Amino acid sequence: MASFRPSVVAAAAASLAISTVLAGVFDLPKLPPPDRYGTVVIDRLSTANNVKPVVFSHWRHRARYSCRVCHFELGFQFETNATEITEKDNRHGLFCGACHNGKEAFAHEERTCERCHAGKVRSEKKAFHEFRRRLPDAPFGNEIDWMAAQEDLEPRYAFFKDEKPLDYTTELQLEAEWFNIPPAVFPHGAHVQLLDCANCHPDVFNIKKKTTEHFEMRFILEGRFCGACHLTVAFPLNDCMRCHPAMHRNP
Repeated sequence: MASFRPSVVAAAAASLAISTVLAGVFDLPKLPPPDRYGTVVIDRLSTANNVKPVVFSHWRHRARYSCRVCHFELGFQFETNATEITEKDNRHGLFCGACHNGKEAFAHEERTCERCHAGKVRSEKKAFHEFRRRLPDAPFGNEIDWMAAQEDLEPRYAFFKDEKPLDYTTELQLEAEWFNIPPAVFPHGAHVQLLDCANCHPDVFNIKKKTTEHFEMRFILEGRFCGACHLTVAFPLNDCMRCHPAMHRNP
């Protein structure tokens, strides 16, 4: 079981205090319980066809696969319901059907429909507690430090080919426009462990530094830029110190 080190507890308390202050400045979203953070309801066509929507649990899947597998190789867009998934596609081995073939994961067939088409998000506290109890702690989201958990979980980086993450560790310091807010630090090394460069460049961020227009917190909170992941799946924006590490020294 993961232990609560004093330094971790202190950092979590500081981050919570900072996020509470910033919640009064920015409209930080209210977070669901840890077992439901990252769970999305896919209902592009289901309800319209009198079928229960699909409930997709990210924490169950990211324990086995990198984000890259679904959001690069299998073609899922980051935005929920933006991907044109059809039953025919799944039956032919695309999207969910790439894994749910009876070999990689349970088969995509009528007898298993309700395992995905659950209709609405339900509590998974018992299964989630059993899953996370041996993993490193974090103060927000699933309350799991997913990057630190990489060694234990060893999620599959690529699905179709034996590819490895890019060896690119450049860190960017992004100056904040708000007074007395320290720079955000963007670690490429952490992101390339889970994502492909094409996930972010050039559609989300320009490749050249400081050329992405309107890269501001108000737009991030609308789901753009970092908000494409860090509002619903990756550690949430409430965890201010994860991006602005100097905040604990100069909140």
